[in-house]
Order: sequence, then C-alpha cells, then structure tokens
Amino acid sequence: MYRGVAIWNYAGDAIENARKFADAGFDAISWNAPLFVGRYTDKDRERVAEYISNSGQYLTMHNLLPSPYDPAEIASARHDWRVLSEWHQRYGLLRGMTFDFVHPHEDQLPLLAECLTIFRGQGVFFACEDTPLHARTMEKFAKYLTPEDDFGILIDLGHLNIRQWKMELHEPEDFERMFRNLPLPVRELHVHDNKGRQDEHRELGAGNLPLADVVRAVKAIGFDGIVTVEIVNSQQWDIDTHIAHALDTSNRFYKAWNDLESV
Repeated sequence: MYRGVAIWNYAGDAIENARKFADAGFDAISWNAPLFVGRYTDKDRERVAEYISNSGQYLTMHNLLPSPYDPAEIASARHDWRVLSEWHQRYGLLRGMTFDFVHPHEDQLPLLAECLTIFRGQGVFFACEDTPLHARTMEKFAKYLTPEDDFGILIDLGHLNIRQWKMELHEPEDFERMFRNLPLPVRELHVHDNKGRQDEHRELGAGNLPLADVVRAVKAIGFDGIVTVEIVNSQQWDIDTHIAHALDTSNRFYKAWNDLESV
C-alpha cells in the first residue's frame, strides 16, 4: 500500500507541505487539477516535477469532471487534460488520474472517455470516485473502455459512511458485502470521518466511521492501493496542527490494518 495525502487541503506552499509529509513517511501525494493547471505556471509545474523526481512519491491527480451542459467548463477541462498529458509525457511522473463524478453517467461518461483517449498508452491508471458501485452501472462504463485501460475505482470512506448509515447498513457484514460487490478493483481510498449525515471531512475519531469493520472489509478484497488522507481544516487549525491530525488519521488506519494481522 501507499500512504498518501490530498495535498490541496493544506495552507501554504504545496511542495513544502508535501516535503513535510514525505519526511513523516508518506510515499504518495494527490494533487488536484484546478491547482496544478489553473493556478500554477509552467515554472511551478517544473518545481513539482523536480520535487517528485527527488522524493519518489507516487503522484495522482484529482479532477472534477466538467458539467456536460457547460461548454466553457468542457473547453477548460480539455485544456487541463492536454496540459497534464504533456507534462506527464515530458517527466513521466504521473501515476493516476482520479475523478469526481457529479452529473448523470449518460451525459458525463463521453467526457471521461475523451480524457481516457488523451492518456491511453501513457501508463496512467484511471479511477472515478464512488462509481461504478454496481454491475449495472459498470455496463455504462464498459462501453468506453479497452483492454489496455488500467481502470479502477476510488472509494471515499467518508461518503461510504454516510451512504451506509442512511440505509442502516452499518454492520460489519454490510461493509464487507459492499466492497465484495464492487465491479472494479479499488485503487485508492479517501480517508476521513463524519457522523453519518454530512460530508464533514473530519479527522478519524471525530465521527462514527466503524474503522475496524471498514478496514477488515477492504482487507478481505485484497486492497493494495493508496490510502489518502482527505481531511479539511474546518476547525481553523494552524498548519502544523492540521498536518498533525492528518498524520494521526493515517496512523489510525494503518494501526487498524496491522491489528488485523496480529489477530
């Protein structure tokens, strides 16, 4: 597994923050496209390449698929994908592209397919967040995939907690059933907590995510991907406290994992 963090959630210079996490043992970093393309200059992206080359961290890029009903958003996304593809072709450092999926699949999947086409053959895996969860939805994705595509799913544990609690499916066997029924391999987890009703993105322990049950379910399917901390600073912490909570959240996940090995 890779120990990761969503670096865009932390105030200040992302590279300096990534270095702090690397020093703490994090060997994966998730950047996001709005920051990497929308706010960074070519020089900034060169700095990221130099940093990742030196740190050796496993780099993924998190994206929001554009609204299929907004031509300006679509044009912007196409530009961003080309920039990311050219950057990767130059440096060879991007390992995965992950996507938030907001609109109906029938309308948004053709746009995902465009991005897939741009990156096909470049050794970059693709994964959408929390979709497809079922075989029927997978049929919609399958129409756009080829045998050479490395395609999986990103499961957000905070979102999972809300879904399961609202459906009263929060017993250990419910989580295991959910993971076993996924139609794609889990490539990444987003780790954060809530109380089962709102997407709070809190540190583990601040909500009611049944961590041991979730970890047991993830382990049962042979998960060996990226464990990415995605907690936001809703509590007005200073940067050092925010990072400390991220370290604690990651450590809690790995402790739950290791505790299962010792049973």
